[in-house]
Amino acid sequence: MEGDLICNFKKCRKHLTTYAWVTSCSHIFCDEHGTKEFNKSFDCPACETTLSRKFDIIRVDLQPTEEYKSMVLAGQKPEVIMEICARSLAFWTYQSHQERAYQEYMATKAKNQAAQLEQYYEQIMLRTQTELSSLKSNLATVKKELEEAKKMHNSVGEKLMERSRQYQKLQSLYDALRRKCITPSSFDSGRGDASNLEQTNLRLQNFTLGLSSVDDVLRRHSRIPQGSSPPERDFVLEPGRTPTVDHHDEIDSRFHYIGTPRG
Repeated sequence: MEGDLICNFKKCRKHLTTYAWVTSCSHIFCDEHGTKEFNKSFDCPACETTLSRKFDIIRVDLQPTEEYKSMVLAGQKPEVIMEICARSLAFWTYQSHQERAYQEYMATKAKNQAAQLEQYYEQIMLRTQTELSSLKSNLATVKKELEEAKKMHNSVGEKLMERSRQYQKLQSLYDALRRKCITPSSFDSGRGDASNLEQTNLRLQNFTLGLSSVDDVLRRHSRIPQGSSPPERDFVLEPGRTPTVDHHDEIDSRFHYIGTPRG
């Protein structure tokens, strides 16, 4: 409450309204802490002054009765009464001054702490803004790289599709050439034709095309007239070996076609 004295014990600081302990060094303590401290020693808890005389420490009632007020200074001379009042007023003034100094000290301390906190948070804000700007820049760079990667992906996909189409064309061309390379002589069941079949298989096995030469092959293929085919051997009719004529057999002229299977 306004106008009340405050306990000078550092850890207490509560308003005094009932009983208090007053020292000759102009300090006052609540009844709880005064009793506790002065039971241990006669040193002032505020200034550590030794209080060894009889009236250096007294316990007072801050709400005296009317009888006490009428009798406490009764019989004293006016000058004694005035001196007592002056000392009491000086004690009150000292306590008020100390309280104001303490409040000013706490206000200054709080102001310094607020200034330090403000400076600290300004530094944090500046660092945060710098990091945010850096992150925005990195985000823009990553977006740009992503767009470039998408364009590259689309380009590679188109090239892959084009290569796939070329590969299919080459595959169809390879199948056509393979069919054309298979001649009737490859199926000759006669004697010594296994070597021709092996050569044909070897030629087919060695017929490989690289994707790097796709355009050249397609250009060469485009110059071949439609419907043309590799030259084939002409069928030649030749007489066979004339058998010896028996009187039991008739003359048999046998013919065979070169390049055709024999019946």
